[in-house]
Amino acid sequence: MLKKLIIVLLLLSLIVTGVWYVGIPDRWVAERLEGLLQRGRIRTELYGFKKTPFFGFKIEEVRIRHSRKELLSLEGVSGRIDLSSILLFGLKVSFSGHLAGGTISGEALLKRNDIRAAIDIRSVRLEGLDLLAASAIRGKGRLDMTGVMDNGDGDLYFEVKDMALKDIRKGGLYIPMKFFNHMKGAGSFKGKGFRIDAVSMEGDHIYGRLRNCVLSRGYFEGTLEVVAEPGVSEESLVFLEPYKESPGYYVIPLKGKVRDIL
Repeated sequence: MLKKLIIVLLLLSLIVTGVWYVGIPDRWVAERLEGLLQRGRIRTELYGFKKTPFFGFKIEEVRIRHSRKELLSLEGVSGRIDLSSILLFGLKVSFSGHLAGGTISGEALLKRNDIRAAIDIRSVRLEGLDLLAASAIRGKGRLDMTGVMDNGDGDLYFEVKDMALKDIRKGGLYIPMKFFNHMKGAGSFKGKGFRIDAVSMEGDHIYGRLRNCVLSRGYFEGTLEVVAEPGVSEESLVFLEPYKESPGYYVIPLKGKVRDIL
């Protein structure tokens, strides 16, 4: 009896796998995934989608856009769909791929009105991100980041190594980034609001800390504290003088539109 049951299960598995691999068009699956990933004005486009055996897939390129602006472009993506997730009235997908010279991997449970996801990013080049191509953030660095999201709410943790960014000067905004070569921090988002819970930056005898920074409805507000040790030349600190609170301590108010940076 057990032997017959095993044979039946194997046959069913082969039939279901065959239907997936042969009976369902690649474009149909790609369109279903694109529909589940769309949120408001953010849409995902899959190019070169091909199914592989046992509910796997490969995608030549994944483009994520906000309106007409390209945010991210992933290449060489491969993954697998967990068929049992259909019982949860969703689609559970695990994936990995390449992003701006680094790697990205994760898993997501996709539902019609909800996305639960966990993502891990390693050694991504800041200068290779489409999101920053036309932004005020200029320079280089290697980004590591982990994040989780559940129905629009989530948390992320990030670190930028070998950082070499130019100062940001736009719309009356001044952020002295050239001093720092390392950054790490954490943030959280809820609905359309994003809060930077903690960010610290380090350079040669100089340190920075971002405090109480909130992004909401297209605007941001916060404070950047900079502490310079005696080893830093006064000439390099000349643009910080208007924000000097005490010797070696500067407080820079940050306020403006998000589009002034991004």
